Amino acid sequence: MSEKLEKFKEILGEVSDLGHASAVLGWDQQVNMPPGGAEGRGQQLATLGKLAQEKFTSDEMGRLLEDLQNEYPDAETDEGAMIRVAARNYDKAKRVPSSFVAEQAVISSKALEAWVEAKSKSDFSIFRPHLEKNLEMIKKYISFFPPADHPYDTLLEDYEPGMKTAEVREIFGNLRPKQVALIKAISEARQVEDDFLKETFNEKKVWSFSEKIIGKFGYDFKRGRQDKAPHPFQTTFSVNDVRITNRYEKDAPLATLFSAMHECGHALYELGVSPAYERSSLEGGTSLAVHESQSRMWENLV
Repeated sequence: MSEKLEKFKEILGEVSDLGHASAVLGWDQQVNMPPGGAEGRGQQLATLGKLAQEKFTSDEMGRLLEDLQNEYPDAETDEGAMIRVAARNYDKAKRVPSSFVAEQAVISSKALEAWVEAKSKSDFSIFRPHLEKNLEMIKKYISFFPPADHPYDTLLEDYEPGMKTAEVREIFGNLRPKQVALIKAISEARQVEDDFLKETFNEKKVWSFSEKIIGKFGYDFKRGRQDKAPHPFQTTFSVNDVRITNRYEKDAPLATLFSAMHECGHALYELGVSPAYERSSLEGGTSLAVHESQSRMWENLV
C-alpha cells in the first residue's frame, strides 16, 4: 500500500469514527437521555460534525484524492471504488461550510425533542417552528450547490447518487394507476375479521416475541440490541455493533412486530457488509433505496 493510500484511509477512518461517535450520541438521545439534555447534546453533535467536516474537506484530503484518482483509475477495485466514492462525497462536502454543519446539528437536536413532545401531546404547534427552521436550513443547503432541474435533485444526490427527481416521478407515475386499482379492489372485497389484532397484549410478551422473530431471521444479539425509542430506527456504530429501536403501542401490538422485522432488515444488511469496508467511504450500504429494499423484504415478503 502506498503512503498516500495509507494516509487517505487513515483520514477516512478518523472521519468515520467521528460519525459513529455522533451516532452513539444520537442513539442515546432517543433511548436514554433526559429531555433537558437536548441543548447540550446538540452542541456535542455540532462539535463532532464540524470536526468531521473540516477533516474530510481539508486541503490534504483534496490533494490525496487528486493523486490517488490517477494512481488507481480502475473504479471496480476496492481501492478504486473507495477513492471514487470519497471524491464524489468530497466534492459535495467542500461546498458546505463546517459552520452550517454545526448549526444544523443544534437545530436538529432541538427539533427532535420538540417532535417527541408534540407527538406525546398530539399538538403540532409545538413542533411547527422547528419544522419551519429545518426547512429553512434545507433550502440553505441546496443554495450551496449549482442550480439543478429541480431543487430536490440536490437532496436526492445524497441518498441515490445519480438519480433525478424526474426519474422518481416517472417511477411512481407508472405505479400509481396499478396502486389505485389495487386499493379500490381491496376496499370493495369482503373484509376479514381482524378485531383480535387490535386487542391489548402484554407488552413484555410482545417485546419478547418480536426479539424471537428477528433472532430467527438471523439478527445477532451479540452484535446488536433492541431498545425502546419514540420511533423505530436502525443505527450502526461498527460492523459488530448494529442496533435497532422499537416502540410498543397498546392499540396496535402488531406494529411492534412489524417494526422489529423492518429494522432488523436494515440491521442484517449492515451486519452483512464486508469488514474490509469498515471505516471507509464504502461502509453503510450502497444507497438508501437498496437499504430500504432489504428492510421491506424482511417485513413484507419473508
